[in-house]
Amino acid sequence: MEHRFSTYETISAKACPIYIKLKFQQVKRRQETLEIQKQKRDQQINERRNIKDAVDTFMEIDERKNGNAVPSNEAYELATSMMYSEWMLETPEDIDNWIAVLCPEGKRCCVIAQDNKTKTVNKFGTTLNSFPSLFPYGCRISNNCPSHRKRTVLDCVYSFKLKKYYVLDIIEWMGVPYRDFDAEFRFYFIQSKLSEIPGINEKSTTNFYPFELAPRMATRYLYQHLLEKCQFFPDSIELDGINFYYPESLYTSGETPLVLWLKPFMIPDVLQKPVNDHLVQLHKPPNYVNVFEYSQSLKKKNRKFKKKKNSTSNCDKMEVESLVEVEMDKDPVVENEICMEN
Repeated sequence: MEHRFSTYETISAKACPIYIKLKFQQVKRRQETLEIQKQKRDQQINERRNIKDAVDTFMEIDERKNGNAVPSNEAYELATSMMYSEWMLETPEDIDNWIAVLCPEGKRCCVIAQDNKTKTVNKFGTTLNSFPSLFPYGCRISNNCPSHRKRTVLDCVYSFKLKKYYVLDIIEWMGVPYRDFDAEFRFYFIQSKLSEIPGINEKSTTNFYPFELAPRMATRYLYQHLLEKCQFFPDSIELDGINFYYPESLYTSGETPLVLWLKPFMIPDVLQKPVNDHLVQLHKPPNYVNVFEYSQSLKKKNRKFKKKKNSTSNCDKMEVESLVEVEMDKDPVVENEICMEN
């Protein structure tokens, strides 16, 4: 039997004002400490490697192709406030207690259900797709009343091959923001809400794309799964990587040291745990040395890409070969030929 995050059953009892206030104070202190450690670490790395600070670790692919919707201020604010992981260059002492979220191959996106319609936006707030869903205010059904003030916002990965969304995190639910709740509570909450919506994991006229919670568990239970299994998603969809969430981390904008990212082949190197041979060989470059060298090579490729993009600004679209981002990054095309960006 698979081990799931065991505290989901008891977390609701903790959701009282005093507990939440104490949690906020604890998490903020923890975040401040980790930020100081991160600054010192980055300074040492830059001095040792003589590498200038990277302004942006994500590619900025030109989205000005004809037909793309101009981002609204609201969608732009939501998309640009998404939370992103950092590479796990150093292993936290309590990593076994962090929450491991398995991410399939696909594209990172923000899903917004509002005014009886659902849309997907990229990190710039540009609308990439619009469709009905069974989330509150996500489609036109008899018991749904349009409400611009209320919306449901989810942090997702879209699988092009499965034509399915995997939910990583929750940002808002029916107009109530959940950024200031810790990851432990957010994951419990979205799991319970998804279970309360019949048909949310199936395609229908009112739910054009299936939605499912991305697999997650405490890291201490992850190792056995990685050793015994090589497939975690249907139809041979590969495991792209794993996000490790600090249980008390809030949902903050931008990169955070409280969410760390590893590719499957990095697990033996970083966490010193054996994994299935298939996972070791999966996407592992022949010249792979360690996670630091790998991340720096990606930054160099991204800088070269941005420089090339700026020099060819008259082009509507550019093709980029083998660029892998910190988060899930492939370049397939969806049915309407619009790529979703991280």
